[in-house]
Amino acid sequence: MGPLGALVSALLASDVGHTVSRYKRNAALSVFAGVFFATAYVFALVAGGLYLSTLYTPLHAALILGGASLLIGLIIMGVMYTLSARDARLAAERRRRSMAQANLAVAASMTIFRRKPLLAAGLAVGVGALLGFTRKSRNDD
Repeated sequence: MGPLGALVSALLASDVGHTVSRYKRNAALSVFAGVFFATAYVFALVAGGLYLSTLYTPLHAALILGGASLLIGLIIMGVMYTLSARDARLAAERRRRSMAQANLAVAASMTIFRRKPLLAAGLAVGVGALLGFTRKSRNDD
């Protein structure tokens, strides 16, 4: 099992290394693109201000651009609040469904305990062992 284990670990390490390098590259390019998007946004604001200042006074042009930016920001915050509320509702529904399943499992196990106690004891040991082997360790050492 020694050479096979070494081969598998080498394959996993190379895949992880490739994935990490791809994420680093994408993050760096995203930051680079973000700088150019921010620059384009600033120039668009300046161009919009210059255009509006030909139609209105410069103060009114700045107020119009500021109000438009505020409105867009409020709309984005409203969308974020709506999505957050929807996620909370979905999480509560999943929690309720999980609790209902747990209650059903408890009711079924109580029936088994009353009718076949030896089978119930074996089932309890099996479930305990399964949970013991499948749960993640909570040690942060």
